[in-house]
Amino acid sequence: MTTPPPISHALVLPELDFMGWLRAAESYSRTFERVAIVRSPAGNDLNRFRNVTAVQAPGVWLNNDALSHIRRVYPMVVRVDVIRCAQPADLGVILQQRIQLNDRYGERISPGNISDRFILDWPSDARPPRITRGFNDRSAADGKPNEGLDIFAPQGTTIRASASGIVASVVRQPTALGYGQYVQVSTNLGGQTFLVTYGLLQNIRVTMGQSIKVGDVVGESGSAFDSIKLIVQQPGRGLTGYPLPDVADPTMMIYWQGLKLRISVTGLRIREKPGTDFRVIGQLTPFDRAEPLEPHGRTLLKVGQDNQWIKLRSPQTVEGFAASQFLMADDGQGIQALNMTGVNLDMLHRLGKPDAARLKGLGWVRFAYSVSMDRGSTDLEAAYRFYAPFIERYAKAGLKVIVVFTHQTFGEGQGYVWPDMDLGRWRDLIGKYSDFCRRIAQRFAGKELVTAYQIWNEQDTAGFGEAAVSMPASVYGIMLGEAIRAIRSADSKVSIITGGHVGGPTRGSAYAREALANMPSNVRPDGIGVHSYGRGTLGNMYSPFGAIDEDVDAYSRVLPGAPIWITEWGVLDRNNDPADGVSDYAISFVRRLKTLYAGKVMTAIWYGWADSMHNGYGLVNTSDQPKEPLYSRFLQV
Repeated sequence: MTTPPPISHALVLPELDFMGWLRAAESYSRTFERVAIVRSPAGNDLNRFRNVTAVQAPGVWLNNDALSHIRRVYPMVVRVDVIRCAQPADLGVILQQRIQLNDRYGERISPGNISDRFILDWPSDARPPRITRGFNDRSAADGKPNEGLDIFAPQGTTIRASASGIVASVVRQPTALGYGQYVQVSTNLGGQTFLVTYGLLQNIRVTMGQSIKVGDVVGESGSAFDSIKLIVQQPGRGLTGYPLPDVADPTMMIYWQGLKLRISVTGLRIREKPGTDFRVIGQLTPFDRAEPLEPHGRTLLKVGQDNQWIKLRSPQTVEGFAASQFLMADDGQGIQALNMTGVNLDMLHRLGKPDAARLKGLGWVRFAYSVSMDRGSTDLEAAYRFYAPFIERYAKAGLKVIVVFTHQTFGEGQGYVWPDMDLGRWRDLIGKYSDFCRRIAQRFAGKELVTAYQIWNEQDTAGFGEAAVSMPASVYGIMLGEAIRAIRSADSKVSIITGGHVGGPTRGSAYAREALANMPSNVRPDGIGVHSYGRGTLGNMYSPFGAIDEDVDAYSRVLPGAPIWITEWGVLDRNNDPADGVSDYAISFVRRLKTLYAGKVMTAIWYGWADSMHNGYGLVNTSDQPKEPLYSRFLQV
């Protein structure tokens, strides 16, 4: 699992004699991290904070009842911690006790002052997250109201506990309820019991009576309809008229710390009110992450839906409404490299697999996964035994690993004559190739070893070579779609990107766009792979084709909102050129990307590590000695 963002915490002080209250709270706010001081509840949106410590002094809260006020007006606040005092001096004494006991919310001093709302974390690892069918929805064929929420989770998706508790039941045989295999977890909060059911599962990982925490793996999605069912019951307090007794609407219970929204188009207007007739007050770009101003469950129910509007706040603090059909939920935990630089390796080359310590300073490594071993082999087990130790070694050293599935993963030596391929032969290969992709990904799934898989290599090249086999864009679209589906059935969290397009900003981007047009509309890669040879800063002798900006700009328009992955670039066929000139080229290339495109370009991976790895300019020579100053400058940039 990715690490959640820090908990947000507000300390709300009275307006009257605010500076006195602020002085009383000064030590507390310095002692505990991420405490935001809010000056009076009036005019401030406390929904932005997960936890609120409310100073309940006379005349501050409606009816002098901070808890009731917050629960009524700010439904997204999870924890309310009430401090009752009349003067700043009283507050200072209470907060000093908390400091001495390292007790942020006074849980040991006055636990009765704390009220926690029952919340549900998001259970599915599938991305982008969304609710596919809401509570009480009657759109199913039987016309019956939905007693829970249907959560997006293609078959095989990891399903995690939304709330801590005790496993109350594990049902492995389908029943009349229609939930398939399911698990029920009982949670007690403030004397109230909540029973959470996770339905339509497979490979259940928990047992009766087991104590589980939020985020623990419950099982996998077993539904052929790309969803699981999440149901909440509150014994003695819920609704009737459903297959299960005492059900409650889980929508408002969902809370996702750090949830953001991004757009699926090139730009999206923010309007003053929900509707196209209202004034435009701002705009979102593909690289903006907006803050939803609606409860998270309602937000996840609306994203991607027609005729809906979501209230949000842009990074420029513009608050308004945007059309939900063009919005996607984003957990803010997308893959982030230590830095964008990396190097291409070759596990079959005598110099192509350096010790990870020699790569310190880089963020990425990339290499092909050759099952064929240059002799047409299809032995997946032998390939795994060969590659797994390298992948583990680099990943454990903190490097992010990109594995390339090429024609050498499946295709080489299998009777396919590349110049003679037609659609029938391509389809035959695609089925077998995709199955190999799935089986390989399955071996590494859940181990946090592979960051991304790249599908094929330089598919838009003109011709056929040792490292690249071309195909029509329409065929590549079919291959990419099938490979993505296959891999995601085994690993729903890994990133999947296109093979490196080598055709440049015009021909290459047109090829990529045509390929996407030949994919199912609900299947998309996580990024566009690009091989930007001959480009860099203008005027450099190693940039004969023009500025790198042209590649970034053109390919960014192919899949708006998705990053560009430059998985190969460098200097070709000039291994004897002085390393200082090549070094200047490489450093200026990276610095330009970092300066202008830090939020748009994910990687800049040099080709390659060593001279004699095909025709690239190595960071080391054929004697495995660093080519200075390129080697040191590149690892430090």
